[in-house]
Amino acid sequence: MEYEYLTKIKPVLDYDVEGKDSQIALIIRENKPEVYIYGDNKVNTFGFPEEVVWADNDRLLITIDPEGGERRGIYEWEKGWEKPKPLLVDKYDNSSPMVTIYGILFISNRDGKTLHLYLYDGKKIENISKGEEPVGGYCTNGELIVYSQGIYDDNIYVSDFTGNVIKELSFDESEQIVPSENCFLNKDKFIFLSNHNGTFGLYSYDIKKDEISSIINVSDYDINEAVVYNEKVLYTLIKDGKSELLQVPNIHLEKGGYIHDLKVVKNSVYYLMSKHSRATDLYVIEGKLSQRLTDSMNGVKDEFVSPTSVTYDSDGIKIHALLYSRGNEDKGVVYIHGGPDFQCIDNFNPEIQFLVKKGFKVICPDYRGSTGYGRKFNHMNDKDLGGGDLRDVINAVKVLNVKKVAVTGASYGGYLTMMAVTKYPDLWCSAVAVVPFVNWFTEKQFEREVLKQYDEIKIGNDEALLRDRSPIFFVDRIKAPLMLLAGQNDPRCPAEETIQVVEELKKLGRQVEYKIYEGEGHGFMKIENYIDSIKRAVEFIANHCK
Repeated sequence: MEYEYLTKIKPVLDYDVEGKDSQIALIIRENKPEVYIYGDNKVNTFGFPEEVVWADNDRLLITIDPEGGERRGIYEWEKGWEKPKPLLVDKYDNSSPMVTIYGILFISNRDGKTLHLYLYDGKKIENISKGEEPVGGYCTNGELIVYSQGIYDDNIYVSDFTGNVIKELSFDESEQIVPSENCFLNKDKFIFLSNHNGTFGLYSYDIKKDEISSIINVSDYDINEAVVYNEKVLYTLIKDGKSELLQVPNIHLEKGGYIHDLKVVKNSVYYLMSKHSRATDLYVIEGKLSQRLTDSMNGVKDEFVSPTSVTYDSDGIKIHALLYSRGNEDKGVVYIHGGPDFQCIDNFNPEIQFLVKKGFKVICPDYRGSTGYGRKFNHMNDKDLGGGDLRDVINAVKVLNVKKVAVTGASYGGYLTMMAVTKYPDLWCSAVAVVPFVNWFTEKQFEREVLKQYDEIKIGNDEALLRDRSPIFFVDRIKAPLMLLAGQNDPRCPAEETIQVVEELKKLGRQVEYKIYEGEGHGFMKIENYIDSIKRAVEFIANHCK
């Protein structure tokens, strides 16, 4: 596979299935994300479409981010219309719409402080959720709404459409979250996820009886997602970097790199899946048969390398990782996932595949603070960001066991990349930090509101700690050739964070390569920028680690 082949690969980014005629709406990345009606025509949109939701069999809601700045608007499109019309478009970030008989439910930051759940009846907007913490997911049976709210201590709330809370589900020091939009077993009973027993397990709550029942727990691994299907429950989890789709209790339906976005329509189960050898496609299970509905690869083939699951010791802690290797490599790359609330998964990652093709062994570690392994592991980096998790990254170098090692990552992975080159400057032959942050003081000041809330809990306000964990104050230690890539409109890790590093290195008379992509946010959605960022990163690492 060559870099230009990436123009042919067209992954599915989002989808929805209409309930009456099972029409499918898709968002597919081409030159930019585009909206399609499956088996029909493309919908003419601007900006970056992110979500599609059927309002009825003729009407589609489309969430669009104009330039990556996460000021999303909700648009309405009807069959026969030339282009979508604004429905909920203002200076706020409006997303996750769902049509009900009372109006449109959606999540927004319109109070300027956090993400709340709102109801728009076509005339006025009412706040459904209360308090000062962000709302995550929600679902509804048409009369009641179930939503999760909080940061690392999320509770489930059962509310009517006026915002009156009927029930709060909570356990001490744990998270309770909505597993999907298909959460109701019947009109009085719904499913939810909770990690009060260590890992995210699946539970049900009977509203009338006020009873919580355990459905299934999986020791050592978190359940990621769950849906109700003909009074049965399907769920996903990730083991050794690979997703599994199961029916309760343990009937395997599918296994792949990354299975997500489960949806149930009539007697069919839809989901998105990506593997190391295939970008994200839409699949459907009808009866016992699974069928792929889209072709993201569009004829592109190569000898893509499947990762091996490995573990290693770091400060006495067992760390899981994915290792990509063709054998006998004498150089390597530590590839750091973002989040930090995420994990390494066996999905299609062209950057890793190109690095392997260039002769690098690549390791992706699930450093402490990663998801998937239970609440205790997920909280091991609390008030210690850039500390123990960084040591886990450094200890991954020993697993590679090669002469030369580079380091790269995006978002929080970009932050840890910058921590690595400033705290352990002698280890690296090169480094590429993508959409990183480098200064806790400015990051906490300028990042979007919900991340400010998150960081107050995750890192806190100890100035000595914030300074020690801010790479910007230690750039004079950098020895490895460094590249930084950022998005002009990024509200999560502002481009100004990258500029700080560039300016400091210039003051020191050091060389640094960087690029700020115009009209992009926290990630690069225009195909030319997406390809350019991958090519720059891979070639930079390869050229400096010969």
